[in-house]
Amino acid sequence: RLHFERPRFPLAGFPQLRAVTSRLKGEITMAKVDYSVLEVGQRIQVEADGTYYAAEVVSVSTAKKRSKAPVKVHFRGYSEEYDEYVGAGRIRSKTLNATKEAPESKPKAKKQSGKKDPSARPPLDFEMGYWGIRGLGAVMRMIFEYKEVKYTDHQYTDGAKWFSEDKPKLLEKHPLANLPYVTCGETVVCQTNAILGYLTQRLRLGAYGKAGLMNEELLCEVYDVRNGMIDLVYPFKKVNRSEEEYKESAAKLCESPPFGKFEAWFEKYDTDYLTGAKPNTSDFHLWEMLDQHKILVERLEKPSIFEKFPKCKAFYDRFRALPTLQKYFESDAYKLPINNEKMAG
Repeated sequence: RLHFERPRFPLAGFPQLRAVTSRLKGEITMAKVDYSVLEVGQRIQVEADGTYYAAEVVSVSTAKKRSKAPVKVHFRGYSEEYDEYVGAGRIRSKTLNATKEAPESKPKAKKQSGKKDPSARPPLDFEMGYWGIRGLGAVMRMIFEYKEVKYTDHQYTDGAKWFSEDKPKLLEKHPLANLPYVTCGETVVCQTNAILGYLTQRLRLGAYGKAGLMNEELLCEVYDVRNGMIDLVYPFKKVNRSEEEYKESAAKLCESPPFGKFEAWFEKYDTDYLTGAKPNTSDFHLWEMLDQHKILVERLEKPSIFEKFPKCKAFYDRFRALPTLQKYFESDAYKLPINNEKMAG
């Protein structure tokens, strides 16, 4: 048991004594910490049991009870159950305006109830399945690459492999088994927008509040754009019986690209991405559709789709330059056929 008696001399002249006193009290007093410089979504490093892990800021509390550990963090690649509040002593960040001492120790005997060490289990491990084309699979591949999570991409080029082998196994776990699908542990999710909604929450891409509602609306709107492309290239509704009919339909689509609503959206909200400063799942699907239409007009030697949509063009370029997506854009996955060439026009 320790008793601290107010010293009769200023501690400023005795830095070693001051540091020892700080550690014994479990506080950082070497410098006042300005947590206001941290932004939601900002990437930082956070210490856990002597090792620093990649993390991002979820929120910064101003509540008095959180004064010692006001920063709620999410460990990248781990589930939400490992989120916790930490103080400056466990954070590495160039923007955090504080002189930090050794990481705060967390006595094992006094671990908070319900808090788990992120090193206690392996990171999230996803599996996805889709045909060996870009199609809907490209959206999910980009999301996984952007968030730098571990995933296995099952690309089906043989219908027998899917229908006779893998689908029956998946049906045992999920009665709605179909392509695309995403699994993580015991969780199986099918249907495109349900998958994207799941990834929005699981990977913290902006699932809550106003941004979450906006994202759900946008996912539906982008899917309408995709359906327009499907009507063009696949003989489901309107059958293009010859190459001439296909080119005529494609020319009409090129002349009136379906991106006016998204241009108006960017004009109204004036954000880098659809729901804010960082990409949400709807951004990935919108970019894929912009890219598909861009490729289409280039093949037909038509004017750029971006002539009418400068805001969409800025978004397209900004998204294309995201650092963690460069690996994908250089990969064979990005070079896959856009549609099923055996069925498409």
